[in-house]
Amino acid sequence: MQKYIILFLALITLSFSTTAQKDNNEEKTKLIRIVGKLTNEINNEPIPFANIGVLGSYIGAASNMDGVFELKISGDLFEKTIQASAVGYSTFSNSVKNCIQEDTLMIKLTPKNYSIAEVEVTAQSLVLKKRIKTAIEKIPENYLQTPFNYDVYYRSEKFENKKLNRLREAAIRIYDDKGYQRTDAYQVFKERGYKFLQVRKNFETSSLADGSTYLDELLEMDIVRGRGNILNDNHLDFYDLNLKQITEYENDSIWVIAYKSKRPMLSNTGDYYAKEYSGKIYIKIKDFAVIKNETHVVASNYSSQGRSFYVNEERQKWKPLKIEYDFSVTYKQHSGKYYLSYVNYKRHHKVVDKKTKKITSTDINTEMLITQINTNKPEVIEKRAYYENMPYDKNFWESYNIIFDGK
Repeated sequence: MQKYIILFLALITLSFSTTAQKDNNEEKTKLIRIVGKLTNEINNEPIPFANIGVLGSYIGAASNMDGVFELKISGDLFEKTIQASAVGYSTFSNSVKNCIQEDTLMIKLTPKNYSIAEVEVTAQSLVLKKRIKTAIEKIPENYLQTPFNYDVYYRSEKFENKKLNRLREAAIRIYDDKGYQRTDAYQVFKERGYKFLQVRKNFETSSLADGSTYLDELLEMDIVRGRGNILNDNHLDFYDLNLKQITEYENDSIWVIAYKSKRPMLSNTGDYYAKEYSGKIYIKIKDFAVIKNETHVVASNYSSQGRSFYVNEERQKWKPLKIEYDFSVTYKQHSGKYYLSYVNYKRHHKVVDKKTKKITSTDINTEMLITQINTNKPEVIEKRAYYENMPYDKNFWESYNIIFDGK
């Protein structure tokens, strides 16, 4: 009789253990959704384009223009730490379990700017050139030099006369054969390939033009990877430089150096038609890593093949009246190396039809958020998928980290 009682108790214990294990596995696979907003602690202004992620991983999201973000993570990260950071602000850190206590996580970051001592202009220029040159020399040390994949969330909006014409979102896998080994634009182009994983859009794809994206231009704006920009010591004499501010990012001091090209051309701007080229580059004082760049460009024309291409103006159906664009690029550190984190690209065209004299205004807003990095046996992608057309997968998009649009 005692033998049967022991067997019965053992079965009950096993049943409880199996149930507990099942519940534990379900908790680990459960999706955690955190919606929040980042604001300036002093004036309550929203903080756009901030990095929000799980500390120690590349899982993350970015805040939109209103400072709002949405982060989706698996349940097995429940004990991990959420970190939010933006250049010029203090850094926020808290556990996942604390962050999910609120329906909307309100995060206030404190501005961190320091006064700049008065420096004679010529002397300052020499100091800033040296700092940028050192940042260039440190790229092999600071950035990965071996092949890797990065998965990205891509979003583009096209407005015609201020009316939304096309919206496209995509999950894309990119392969870089050389990492951050810098070379000329053509060689960098050959060393990268990509493919579409998922797509959703508000229009039907019926031609090659419908399926094309602005991804190539976004990749060109990774100024650390290419050389046709401020990060080329052969070009530094073509720039006016000044120290804009000293600020903070993730508890490290940052030099913000403003630059303006005295002689814009394809080799130092990446744009065949650039007339004005200026911006700000953010360099960490401790290790000379470039963690952000902002650039404004005014151009005289634009090719539909990309900003670096020549166009036959006689064959153009329209005449450009105004062409300008801005792009912002940020980098973040993971496992001791820096990688591309986010690219935002806004382009404005105002053109007149040569025959009808009709004026059209076009605005293109495009962004790319890196959602995952893979350096261990990366998938080799030799070509670029210029044409995409695949069915909408609802389940995929419900669990995917995107730039929050309020829906």
